[in-house]
Amino acid sequence: MNSEMNYYELLGVSEEASKDEIKKAYKVQMKKWHPDINKSKEAPEISKKIIEAKETLLDDDKRKRYDLSLKQDVQKNYNKFNHTQDQYNYDKNTNYQEARKVTKWEYFKEYLKFGKDSNFRKFLAIIGVGLETLLCFVIKILLITLAVISNFGSYLIMMTFSLMAPVLGLILLIIIGTIMTNGFFKTITDSSIIQATIIFGVLYILMLVLPTLSRKIISPKVFDILYNKIDINLFKKCVGYGKNA
Repeated sequence: MNSEMNYYELLGVSEEASKDEIKKAYKVQMKKWHPDINKSKEAPEISKKIIEAKETLLDDDKRKRYDLSLKQDVQKNYNKFNHTQDQYNYDKNTNYQEARKVTKWEYFKEYLKFGKDSNFRKFLAIIGVGLETLLCFVIKILLITLAVISNFGSYLIMMTFSLMAPVLGLILLIIIGTIMTNGFFKTITDSSIIQATIIFGVLYILMLVLPTLSRKIISPKVFDILYNKIDINLFKKCVGYGKNA
């Protein structure tokens, strides 16, 4: 999973961060990435992106447009994942794509090379990043599996009702005949009839609910939480991202 880091993640702040928090985070990250301090070949490019992040987030209009682009980007990435057509119209005059090309793996590689943490701490970071990546992969597989099962379950129930339509019609005639013979209250208190009604009622409700559940399981919101919240946030915990240098 090649998770990309947006302006907020580059600075190590939340999307609700104040301007003072952004300024403070900018200074912290520049201590790590300024080319005079960090001699890696990626440092000039990453420090440039950090500057772009600060300038955008400290400008109210730019920040508002950028926040909108993040929401659009979540939908765009979700559509790629879900193989559906993009429904958003993007502002062609505002291009923030370059700033999100710093992936967590690029940052991690430079952290291992130039980070001031001890070798033991870096070893723990390697284990942590590996585990959190595996966790996100497992969660993704589970979500896809649950969605497939939900869709298949709904289809199977629908086919069952379709094939059993003559039988269900016959059962309904028998129930009507029983009501006419034994009376309504005596018929509905029959345990076998109640059980059959409950079973078919539950199956019918499941047939209607399962497709909606499947769409909710793999939705843009869930996708955003998995990739942009769980993955990135766990990664930052593993490498001590955003702490004072």
